[in-house]
Amino acid sequence: MQTIRCVHRRMRSYHYSRKMGTLPWSCSPETKTMRDSAAACAGHLLLAICLCMFGCAHESAPSDPGQPAQASSPLFEEISLQAGVSVRHFAGPTDEYPMPQSMGSGCALLDVNGDNRLDILIVAGEASDKVNATDKRMCSLLIQDADGRFTDRTSQAGLTVKGFGMGVAVGDIDNDNDLDILMTSFLGASLFRNDGSGQFQDITEIAAVSAARWSTAAAFVDYDRDGWLDLMVTNYVDYVPGSICEDGAGRRDYCGPLAFKGTVDRLYHNLGRVGKPGIFLDVTAECGLVTGPTKGLGLICSDLNDDGLPDLYVANDSEPNRLWIQQTDGTFRDEAEIRGCAVDVHGKPQASMGTLFADLDGDGLKDIFLTHLRGETNTLYRHAVAGIFVDHTAATGLGNPSLNYTGFGTAAVDIELDGDLDLLVANGKVMRAPLLVPEPLSSHWDEYAERNQIFLNDGAMQFTELTDLTEPFLKDVEVSRGLATGDIDNDGDIDVLISNTASRVQLFRNVAVRKGHWLTVRAIDPNLRRDSIGAKIVVNCGSRRWAAEVLPGTGYLSSHDLRVHFGIGECTEYDFIEVQWPDSQNSRERFEGGPVERQVDLVRGTGTPTAAAISEVQQ
Repeated sequence: MQTIRCVHRRMRSYHYSRKMGTLPWSCSPETKTMRDSAAACAGHLLLAICLCMFGCAHESAPSDPGQPAQASSPLFEEISLQAGVSVRHFAGPTDEYPMPQSMGSGCALLDVNGDNRLDILIVAGEASDKVNATDKRMCSLLIQDADGRFTDRTSQAGLTVKGFGMGVAVGDIDNDNDLDILMTSFLGASLFRNDGSGQFQDITEIAAVSAARWSTAAAFVDYDRDGWLDLMVTNYVDYVPGSICEDGAGRRDYCGPLAFKGTVDRLYHNLGRVGKPGIFLDVTAECGLVTGPTKGLGLICSDLNDDGLPDLYVANDSEPNRLWIQQTDGTFRDEAEIRGCAVDVHGKPQASMGTLFADLDGDGLKDIFLTHLRGETNTLYRHAVAGIFVDHTAATGLGNPSLNYTGFGTAAVDIELDGDLDLLVANGKVMRAPLLVPEPLSSHWDEYAERNQIFLNDGAMQFTELTDLTEPFLKDVEVSRGLATGDIDNDGDIDVLISNTASRVQLFRNVAVRKGHWLTVRAIDPNLRRDSIGAKIVVNCGSRRWAAEVLPGTGYLSSHDLRVHFGIGECTEYDFIEVQWPDSQNSRERFEGGPVERQVDLVRGTGTPTAAAISEVQQ
């Protein structure tokens, strides 16, 4: 087996050396390709216009206006053990510092048996540089019972990963009214078909999705609007097992992405067969996605330029992000640079991990939020006008508080039901750094542990970090990776699941004092017999509108509740709901209003067709 030794002897700044401070001086630097000059000039012009129009300039913005907040009462309580959730993530032996061990794993909240109660899936770890394609690890599946407790069904479920497990994607691939599951891992992807009861059949070979690459984020998306969920899989670096990397003090440490070449992401087209094992066709090349290898960790599959066609946003580790805009002929073109979301405001790529796509300022346009490495800030790209984004981080209060943390899983949820979206971030280092709270080390992972973060939104995209360390969501210091959200107890607020490397899983119930009301929406297409992933939903109440999308596959290697949750503040009755369905006509429908504090199932065809543009949403 080939061994690469990548060592440097000087301590570098975290921002410069990116992952783990181990820029491999003995390895050849990767060659940067030049962008098309005309496209770059157009992008600079568009961004300049946006900065003038919207006052988004980084340099003129105040430096993190938010002040640390103290909660008057807890926002969450941990209920893991009382709910029967005692699963531990096993990362395997640490003596060889296998790189996959520092990156995974994810988790999911999903309803695997159709009883309207969320179940729990934890992707398995257990890494070793000596694993091969025949080694499989069982993933934990916990089914929620009527009393709110969870029963371990791991052995019956049959869900496994090859080698070290990374992520999970959820969707109904065969339109048979149950959720199927894709797992990603260091050795490639695995696809499992649900029999409807929460037992799964491995159909990876039949489906033809088993590319032998280090796969990370994945999501189901009907990119061609034919009614069948297709599959996007991001791939990470071309890691060589046995590679040796060291930290600035010459100690063995985990390798980072700069030591290896990137790989090509894959797009699979679902050929469509009702109630039968799905068969996919790799269309990566014919769709134009092979123009260059990247190092993908995060993924957003949505219509980012508001033209009615799904696009693909890939968040890359220490390389410019890619925004694959779908063209009218079904091919994709990378327009991240000209649309303002490839690099930060200084033109530098960052170590992107977690992603979310949500309307954070209530203007009807969804914004991009990315989590990054310690020494960088997390980044918020404000959606200024349709398809154009501006780095708005400094003006939001999200910059400085993230400098000392390495962010992975993230989600936007209305914690207090006051009508705006707050941010959750799961943290954990990938390289050694000074301990935030120096204390004797009890395990290998203590040097990588960090606390999580909560940022409360004031409604105008001004965020304040909650720093009260008695808050249960913040007080434990772990190496957190996956974060999944959903209403586990169907009480109208959002709860959280966290996957921690080499430690126990944590389940948090929302106990925040409610400042308003809520509505949960499920968008169902009866012709397809499934939840309509990609459906855009707008809830209208008086002069207020809240826009969201059925978009479970964001965050970091994780999957959220397919139901869309709205905190709607003081509204006690909503006027109507608009839905734009993800079909070839972008069909729109209006559903009449009613009381809040309930789940509403919107069934396609039972509302009133409308031609109103759902994207034209203003607060």
